[in-house]
Formats: sequence, C-alpha cells, structure tokens
Amino acid sequence: MTGVLASETLVGRSGVLAAVADCLLDRNGPGVLLLGDAGLGKTALVNAVIHELGHRVRPFRVFAGATLSGVPFAALAPLLTTLTPQQINEPLSVLKAVTAALSPSRGPESVAPVLVVEDAQHLDEGSVAVLAQLTAAETAKVVFVCRPHPAPPAEIFSMWSEGLLDRFDLQPLSGEDVDQLCTQVLGSPAVPTAAAVLRKASNGNPMFLLELIEHARSDGQLVCRNGAWMLTSELRGNSLRLVDLVRNQIVHLDTAQREALDTIAVAEPVPLDVLRQATDHYAVDELQEMRLIAIDADDGQHVRLAQPLVGEVLRQIVPAARSLRIRQHILELLDSRPQTMDGLLRYVSWGLEAGARIPDRDILEAAQLANRLFIPSYVERVAGAIRDPALKLAARVEVARAKWYRGDIRGTAWEIGGIVERTNDPSTLRQVSMLAAQLARRQGAGAGAVKQAAYEWEAALARLAESPRGIDPAELELGRLGSRLLVLEGMQAEGRHVETERELRQILQRTEDGETRLLAGTLLAEAMAVTGQPLSALQVLADVRDILDTAGHWGLQHNGFFQRRYILALMHAGEFTVLEEYLRNHVSQAPNSLIYDGGMLHFSAGSVDLRRGNLAAALPCLRQSVSMLRVSDLQSDLPDAVAAAAYAASLLKFREVAASCSQDYEALLREGLEASLLGRAYAAMARLQQVGLRPTLARLMSLADMAAANGAVGPEIDILVLVLRAGDLSVVRRLNSLAETSEGRTAEFAFSYTQALEAKDAAALMALSESAAREGLELAAADYAGHALRILETRGDKARQLEAQRLLKRRTAALGKAPAATTQGMPDLSKLTRREQEIVALVQTGSSNRDIALSLGLSLRTVEGHLYRMFAKLGISDREKLINGRHGPENTA
Repeated sequence: MTGVLASETLVGRSGVLAAVADCLLDRNGPGVLLLGDAGLGKTALVNAVIHELGHRVRPFRVFAGATLSGVPFAALAPLLTTLTPQQINEPLSVLKAVTAALSPSRGPESVAPVLVVEDAQHLDEGSVAVLAQLTAAETAKVVFVCRPHPAPPAEIFSMWSEGLLDRFDLQPLSGEDVDQLCTQVLGSPAVPTAAAVLRKASNGNPMFLLELIEHARSDGQLVCRNGAWMLTSELRGNSLRLVDLVRNQIVHLDTAQREALDTIAVAEPVPLDVLRQATDHYAVDELQEMRLIAIDADDGQHVRLAQPLVGEVLRQIVPAARSLRIRQHILELLDSRPQTMDGLLRYVSWGLEAGARIPDRDILEAAQLANRLFIPSYVERVAGAIRDPALKLAARVEVARAKWYRGDIRGTAWEIGGIVERTNDPSTLRQVSMLAAQLARRQGAGAGAVKQAAYEWEAALARLAESPRGIDPAELELGRLGSRLLVLEGMQAEGRHVETERELRQILQRTEDGETRLLAGTLLAEAMAVTGQPLSALQVLADVRDILDTAGHWGLQHNGFFQRRYILALMHAGEFTVLEEYLRNHVSQAPNSLIYDGGMLHFSAGSVDLRRGNLAAALPCLRQSVSMLRVSDLQSDLPDAVAAAAYAASLLKFREVAASCSQDYEALLREGLEASLLGRAYAAMARLQQVGLRPTLARLMSLADMAAANGAVGPEIDILVLVLRAGDLSVVRRLNSLAETSEGRTAEFAFSYTQALEAKDAAALMALSESAAREGLELAAADYAGHALRILETRGDKARQLEAQRLLKRRTAALGKAPAATTQGMPDLSKLTRREQEIVALVQTGSSNRDIALSLGLSLRTVEGHLYRMFAKLGISDREKLINGRHGPENTA
C-alpha cells in the first residue's frame, strides 16, 4: 500500500503494519486477528496503524480481561451506556447498542469505524457472538488483539477460517531488527557483541529488550564509547518495571500451573520425571502448551523456562521460604548430582542458599565451570564457601580468573601471588601458571615473562617430585609437557615460530592426552600460519576442533586460545569471507564470552574491513574495539587495535583521529605493551604524513627484515605490500619470491601483483584490479589500478590512461573515500551505522535507490529513509556530495 504509511514507526514490523492498514482501509475486506505473545508489540502496532491512517478511520477500543471473562458482555460495556440494566443481558439489544455507538453517522461519506478489542483471548461467548455479527455485516472493522495462550475463543478462529478475518502472527525480532531497535532507543548503534547478548537475553521480545536496555544503561552496564554502546559486565539485576511485566505475563495461571512454573524457575533445568513428581504433571503439560517452558531433547528431558528473563524475575519474586522448600524438595527427589552444565551451576548455587551440605569439590567444579562459561559473578559468589584447605588455593585461582575477566589486573595478581610455591596439586599448578603467563603479557612484562611462568611451573613440579608425598609419574610428565608448551608459546610471542614448529609436531605425535594435544596442535597451527602455511594450519586446526568438540566442559577454557589462532590462520590465508561468516555465527550464538572477549572479535572484524578496504566500516569498528579492549583485553590485542585504527584513519584522511590514535599507541608502548610486526607497520603508515616517506619506508623495511629473520613469511608479505602501497617498487622481486612459495589467496594475489609490476604490464594490473574487486578486496584493487595508471602515464598512453583513471576512481570510491584529488572535505562516514555504511558503499559505486533496495533486501522507502537521515548526519544535501565528498571543511572527527 504505497504512500499510506509515511514513516517507519515500528522496527521490524513494516510489512505487517502495511498489511493491517490495507485491511482497515478496504471497506469490503476482512477484519484483523493479531496474535502474539506478551511483549511482542501487538498494541504498539495497532496504535501505529491508527496513527498513520489518521482521519481515514474512526477508532474505538474495548478491553477484555481475565477477571471479567465470566461476566456477559463486560468487555463491550463502554459501548453499552444507553442500555438499561434489563437490556444489558439481551444479545439483540447489545448488538443494536454497539452498532449505534460505532456508527452515529450513516451518511455515504462517513469514516469507517474500527473497533480494537484488546486481550480478546478473555472475551466471553456473548461478546464474541456480537462481534462476529458486526464483522459479518461489515458494520465495522474489528481488530482482535490477543495472545495465543490461553487460546482465544473458538468463534474467533472460525471467523478467520471463514475469511472474515485476516490473521497476522507477530514473531520475535530478528537479529537485524534488534540492532535497529537498539540504535533507535540509544541514539547510536550497539556493538554487534552487545546487541547479540541483549537479543539472547530478551529472546527478541521488544518489551523485554527495551527494559533490559534501560536497566543496563541506568546501572552502568551499557555505556557509550566512540559512538557505539558496549557492555562492560554481565547483565544483572531486574528492575521493578521488568518484574511488573513478568507478573502481567503469568497472572492468568492457576495455582497448580504457577506452582510448577515457580519450581522450574527456582531449580531449572529439572529432569522431567523429577518435575512431575514434585508438581502436578497436568500443569507441566499445560505450561508446555502455553510455550512458557521448553523440554530439552537430552536423556534427562530437562525442563527450563522458554524465556530466560522470566526465570530470572521469578527467582527474585518467589518468597524466600517457598524457594527454600522447593529446593529442598527437588534435592530429595534427585538421584544424583545434575549432569548438565547449567544444572550443576544451579544445584550448587541454590544448594548453598538453601543451607544444604554441598561437597567442596562440587563447589570448586561449579566455580571452574562458571569461569569457562564466562560468569565471573557466580565464581565470586560461591568460591568462598569452600572450606577444605587442600582446595582453597584452587578456589583462589578461580577467583583470580574471574577478576581477570573483569579487567581487574591488580586483583588478579594479588589472588595468584604465592600459589605456585605453595600448592601441592598439579592441576592447580597448571591453572595458576597459565593465568600468570597471560597476566604477565597484559602487564607489559613481555614474552620473556611467559617463559618465566613456565620455568617456575617446572621448578614447582620438581619440588612436588621430591616431596614425601611425591607425584604420580603420569601427572609429572603431563605437567612437564604443559610447562614446555608454555615455553614454546613464549618463544612464539617473541616471533620465533620457525624454531617451535618441529618440537610442537613431536609433542602432538607422541602424547595421547587430549588437553596436551589440543594446546600443541593449536600452537603448531599458529607457527604454520605465520611461516607461510596458513592452509595447512587450517587442516591442523580442523583436527584440534574435533578434540574441542568432544572435550566436555574442560575444553571450554581453551576456546579463546583456539579461536585466536583460527582467526590468525584465516587472516593469513586471505579467507576473509570464511572469517566474516565465522565471526557472524559466533556472535549470533551470543555466548557470555562476548562480554569479556568481544573486543578481540570486534578487532578481527575491523581488521577484515581494513584489509578489504571497507574503510567506512573499518574505522568505527576498530575504534569501538579499542574501547572494548580497554575494559577487557584477554589476548593483549589493544596495541594492535589502536595501530590499525590509526592506519584506517590516515587512509580516510582523518588526520586528527590518526594523530590521536598514534599518540595512544605510543603511550601503550611506554607502558611496556607490545604490538605485532603488522601492528607496528600500521603505526608507521599512520604517521607517514607527519614523518615523511623516507623514514616511513625505512621503518617498514626494518620490520620486514625482522620478519624475515624469524621466518615470519605471512607478516613479511603484509609489510611488503604496505611498502608497495607507499610507492617503493624496490621490493617487487623480494615479495614475488615470498608469495611464490606461500599458501593462500593473499599470497596468490601478491604473486600475480608482483609478476605484473615486474613486467610493467598495465593490462594485467587492471584485470587483477577487477578480480580483486570481485572478491571484495577493494584496497588491493585500488593499489593495482593505481600502479597500472602510473605505468600508462610513464608511457604516455593517453587512451589507456583515461580507462585506468576511470577504474581508479571506481576503486577509490568503493573504499569509502574519494579519489586523491577530492579527498579534502570528505564526509565523516564514521558517524554512520553499519547498515548506512553499506548503503554509502553502494551509492558510491553508482547504484540507484532501487538497486540498493534489491541488493540489501530492503524496501525502497526504507532506503530513502536511510539516505534522508544520513544526509542530515553528514551535513550534505544530495547523493552527489556523498560520492564526491564536497560539503565544506575537512571533518577529522
């Protein structure tokens, strides 16, 4: 219905909104049955439709309710004010009164009446019959707004099946809708990781999502940094508003249903057979039919709340004494300790709250599991309950790791102090040594401190071997292998990957221990990726993934370790599409790790955008990753992220941003933190305009020589490509030799690139530019086109020069920046959301609004709305200025 709806009033509802409006405007068309669970926005949608239609309809509203469902015609009472007490129970009198109230004017030009019936699932039979007659006689358009559970009266569904009503089922918001709603409410976008966590917590329910956003913002858990909102900790606590929303959702439950629901909330996940013993099994079945609970397909058929947020609220509002009785009863019925991960966490936490005697080893295991699931608040809550002196040091390690996740460096150091010298437990020794190595790097102590942690681990193992109690020989051997792997990790942190590869292969081949194989294989893959074998590294990582998939919850603590090397291998292989899909999939699953390790993932996404040349997306993404890494930097990525942001800003000619990021980078180096070789190269390129070309090239060549000395083929290729980008062709043969013997798409493009440069083959470079652009490598495509143009200019080939100039203009436009001659005054694209940046990229390639709509799966009106808002943000008036970047003085912010 083009033209009727002038604005996008509700996120994710434009299609159904337009369809409902069509129904209401069509005098001979059907009424509306709008179904959806509580909080999905049924009433908001109807309000939006009526607001948009304005004078074209005359709205009336009535409200049904559970408490009035037994009173005849109670819902229609506002329309029955003319009836006497005797008439109010007569269906014919009621029908006449309602008809008169809805249609005071019978003229041909009268505006169509629309009767909105809220909570229609609670209508009494008489009211439904009257409304059915109104609908059939087309006296008014009736809109039935109801939840699917409890089921609406059968007569309503009969009207739908007979064609008197059009049915619309509202679904939870999609991931993209959640992102858009966050942006709409917060005024700027949430970083993808934060949006994913909010989406998972709310299940896409807009009512819950809005309340979560407001509560997290007011509580300081959701903060804005560099133009985007990020989470600084787990979502915690429930507002009074959220409690009211949940109470309203369950108010219709009877006593047995509410008792079953409270039991599930307090003890979830509960085995189905235990739940049926503890509560009315009919009530359990009814809760499942209402979709309030879900039953897992595992052996125990564990039952949990369908909406996790409802469970959080119920646990808060169930009285303490009743909660205690429920827990004690469930404990009596359980044959053994729960076997599921969340079951163990719940069993320990509510067992401690209920005063039950939970074994210390169970508490320790739950604390370890909570850390592996990135729930540090849980660890801090239960670890103190451990009383066994033999387990207290292990508990301190878990508390230290919880503090590490929160970015509390001093607290982590304090907790682990002295544990290596005091513990007699090989497992505790392993955990504290590995954490000490991470801590040392984060404190700026350098790669040598990683090896020092390994040496202290080995010395402690020797102490245990000589002690009267001794140590099991198998545990001693595993401990020594573990300490040696930590030494090798330290060597790799120093860049000595070539030296580690052979020994890592030997360890991988001679051990049967799953954890040792996992660590050795992952480190081996890192060595291979860096030394020019990224595709072979990915094959090794496929085997490591099999170990992770079968490891159970002990493997969870190594997920980040594996993930970092997998991303590295994909990056060096040039498999950017695979990497982007991997990052999207991981973020969409919304594990708790996103809150604490999301900065690394965001940095990886920004790095892909930077390598591709999607600069308009790369810079804001990288700057946001810097903000996230300042809160929690588990993998010591902060210096590299700052350097990449500085380089992206310099490519966009945002000189003040580049200078600011460069200053931040230097400050991090003064603190003792280290950047990778590529990070140092990016930092050098970012300062090219400040220090000049010759010093920059000298710095890049020094870094390339350092990479060559360590056999770091992948970083050396990346650095030499930067040298070519700066205009120095003296490295062509060197890069050609490296690329010829290396694996992956990055090496393949570098080889073809250098072959064409050496032959001064402009046609080959132009063809290579088109090929790179087809793969989304716009920055490389611009490089190739630029070199082709320079070759043609040298030859004086005017005809081909014009073709090369057009190609270069297309390539540079696709970078999110204008060609060199017009970069002055370019709009600050970092102000735009990711969706808006996608639209900019398409505009700059010459796409029409309709082309953009088809490409991105949007409506034409949506694209037009985006452009209108983008022009306002950027201070420009038309798309030509968006393409050419001419809108006033340079914007450096």
